[in-house]
Amino acid sequence: MGKLDKIAEWGANLEQTFLSLVKIPLLSRRPSPLPDLRGCGNELVILANGPSLSSTVQQHREFLDSKTLLAVNLFATSPIFSELRPELYIIADPLFWIVDEKREAVFGSLARKTEWPLHLFVPARALSDPKWRPIVEKNPNIAVHIYNTTPVEGFFSFEKWVYRKGLGMPRPHNVLIPAIATALRMPFKKIYLAGADHSWLPEITVNDDNEVLMHQKHFYDRDSSKADTVKKENLDSAHLHTILYHMHVAFKAYFILRDYALTLGKEVINITPGSFIDAFKREKP
Repeated sequence: MGKLDKIAEWGANLEQTFLSLVKIPLLSRRPSPLPDLRGCGNELVILANGPSLSSTVQQHREFLDSKTLLAVNLFATSPIFSELRPELYIIADPLFWIVDEKREAVFGSLARKTEWPLHLFVPARALSDPKWRPIVEKNPNIAVHIYNTTPVEGFFSFEKWVYRKGLGMPRPHNVLIPAIATALRMPFKKIYLAGADHSWLPEITVNDDNEVLMHQKHFYDRDSSKADTVKKENLDSAHLHTILYHMHVAFKAYFILRDYALTLGKEVINITPGSFIDAFKREKP
């Protein structure tokens, strides 16, 4: 990198750091205390909802049973939620507290099925529409923790400080990013990713009405799902450039999280067969 490029990069980092310093007091709130996880070991598996998760659960159950588990989004609607009994759960998609049907699907399932102690992480943004809260508060097994999804960018030393404090994270364009960022604030030394297929690129099409369709397959609906438009937070359909940009930001965030994990002496390991994520070390469970 030439001298001019370094100066330009420094200037961009300075600008992003300043903008992040403005966003944090506006968008973030003090995060809830982290759960007491003494006795949970040093290894965590994040159960993403990609189609490969079914085979991972079937073929490597002993591996999963020996680790602390963190589930995401609609995992509670699946029968294996009650089988695996994850200790941790994180919600990120704003549609889960905006859309009535989705709110009932995830929070209703959690409230009905959770018969063991569960720590539920919900973003601070969800507090602006708290209809979900009475649903989960009916179940005394569920402890709610608030976390911040404020996107933070700038100098890496500044980013690391913010991430450790839980005041922000890399741009959270999918639930796996806050799942990893939150896990890195907890005492786990190894964080494994299962069901993190991220194989969306071949599933994108554009029809004759210029609607962008993406077939987002999950392990719980792989035989019944179909291509559909991608909804933005305002419920409008996203255009192709928006979808591809969000993919770019998400895959870039994984490299930021990888480098951040290394500074903590921790490791994120991808055990998802055929995953498109190219940031993390790969292993077989």
